[in-house]
Amino acid sequence: MNQSDSLNLITVREATEADLPVYMELSADFHAASPMQKVCAFDPKGFEAFVRLAMQNPDICILLAEVNGEIVGITGGIIYPLYFSPTHKVSQELWWWLTPAARGSGAGNKMFKHLQSWSKERGAKTIFMIALEDERAQKMEKIYCRSGFEPMERTFMKGIK
Repeated sequence: MNQSDSLNLITVREATEADLPVYMELSADFHAASPMQKVCAFDPKGFEAFVRLAMQNPDICILLAEVNGEIVGITGGIIYPLYFSPTHKVSQELWWWLTPAARGSGAGNKMFKHLQSWSKERGAKTIFMIALEDERAQKMEKIYCRSGFEPMERTFMKGIK
């Protein structure tokens, strides 16, 4: 699929209930490829319930990207008041997945821009993007830095026994 945007019809839109079967498949693919799969099992019923509720919340977006009518990418974002300054609204990416075949098609870039536009339209002053600690972390860091993002902190995780 690594063709230019002009050869592909790329759309980014909010997901609907009709999209849920494919959205759940791509969510499972994302979870399986992420380091999160070492922490917890994917709960398709629980995640689907979350997505259904999120679709009704104006402070959460559930987006998907299509190339030539095929869903190839998913992301979610949330807007919340920054705890140190509650009048400062921030947006945070919750998850991000683009099928390997769609990488380089322009769909990821369009989804990235759409999430930023959605955030701005809802009054967010800052947006946080996340890069998983995996083989693509350095590539994502370069993409974010080229887009004007600056590293702020690193997250560390440990299971509690």
